[in-house]
Amino acid sequence: MAINKDIMTSSELEALSKKVISFSKSEWCEVNIDSAHSANLRYAANMVTTSGSSVNTTVHITSANGKKSGSVSTNDLSDDGLSRAVKKAEEIAGFAPDNEELMPPLSDKPAYKRSAQFDESSADTGYAASERAKVAEKAIKEAKARQFITAGFLETIVSRFALRNSKGLFVSDQKTRTTFSTTMRNEDGSSSGWNKRASQAIARLDSDRAINRAAEKCAAWASPKEMDPGVYKTILEPSAAADLVQQFVWSLGAREAEEGRSAFSRANGSTALGEQMVNEKVHIYSDPNHPLVPSGIYGESGLATEQVDWVKDGKIANLERNRYWAQKTGKKAIPGSSNIIMEGGAQLPEDFMATAKPEGLLITSFWYIRDVDSQTLLKTGLTRDGLFWVENGEIKHGVVNFRWNESPIAVLKNVTNMSKAVITAPRDGWDGIPMLIPMLVVSGFNYSSLSDAV
Repeated sequence: MAINKDIMTSSELEALSKKVISFSKSEWCEVNIDSAHSANLRYAANMVTTSGSSVNTTVHITSANGKKSGSVSTNDLSDDGLSRAVKKAEEIAGFAPDNEELMPPLSDKPAYKRSAQFDESSADTGYAASERAKVAEKAIKEAKARQFITAGFLETIVSRFALRNSKGLFVSDQKTRTTFSTTMRNEDGSSSGWNKRASQAIARLDSDRAINRAAEKCAAWASPKEMDPGVYKTILEPSAAADLVQQFVWSLGAREAEEGRSAFSRANGSTALGEQMVNEKVHIYSDPNHPLVPSGIYGESGLATEQVDWVKDGKIANLERNRYWAQKTGKKAIPGSSNIIMEGGAQLPEDFMATAKPEGLLITSFWYIRDVDSQTLLKTGLTRDGLFWVENGEIKHGVVNFRWNESPIAVLKNVTNMSKAVITAPRDGWDGIPMLIPMLVVSGFNYSSLSDAV
């Protein structure tokens, strides 16, 4: 197995971080290093169009004296380049105003728990390239068989990274991640289907199902019917649900809530912590050692990531709290989500549809989600590449797309049923965070106007 040799090993990261620290003359210094290889394949119009890769190692240096700090990033790894970067960070610190929120580096090493987010097969550049080509070949073959036009993108990232500070803390980690999205359209472009998958192991990408689902959606969306805007029962595919769950979890900031700036703020500086805000079936958490969606072992300043419940039995269980706000409020620092897991039912989405027989609008994916009101977490966005009317769990016809206005809080409050959680990735949000999310059935979702787009 030809493991990727383009990026640094853990021992090389350790040696490089020591060297950077040795150049420091400031009160304290912290260095983050990310050494990554990214390889991709793109296909469109039923043919492979591009295939490329990039390799880069970036060193990010923060130097501080008192409450003043300066930061510089460089990929010049020569002794001269590194020493100049450290010096520049120190010069910036000299001109910077005091930052009362600047926290000193950690001096005690936390108890890190190793995760399985690094897959050796995915780090084999030859094997990964071959697998990406096979996926593209399958998608193109399926499109031609159905007289569709397909486009898609596959990317595999192999990364090793480390953090060291001048107080003696050193931690390193490594990860692999492959994402795959594909679109199928009919020849005149009037119908479209889409799907997306992600995994730390390219062999577990489940690309066949993604290709088939996109093709099925394209065939089913032909000649969509208009429906009046309004509130409808809705079934959210895992990727669409992932977009809203991600928006929800990212809003769980303790500082914003305690300062009265979020949907989780309550009177007199209190918060919704412990309050049941969503359906009691909802359990959302992060766990760096989850076997299906493992994630990184450290976060801010080297803090260890832990298993954290965000929502338990429908109640807000924890709020993310950085080191500064933890010190100011005398509470525990809780790093942000390293992955996002939402427990679901027992059946995969396809089996769930056949057994639960839900009725309503089925959303394949969201596009262009934007904030409307932070106090209610109200969002607006568009449906895309497959919106359908479903009866008894079966697609009856395609539906012309909508603009919608809805809050993830309301969506999770309105959950009535769920499939088994599956590995997925959001379309509109950040797909770099591992997510395990079920298909959601909700009793109401607000569609505000028609969107005349495919």
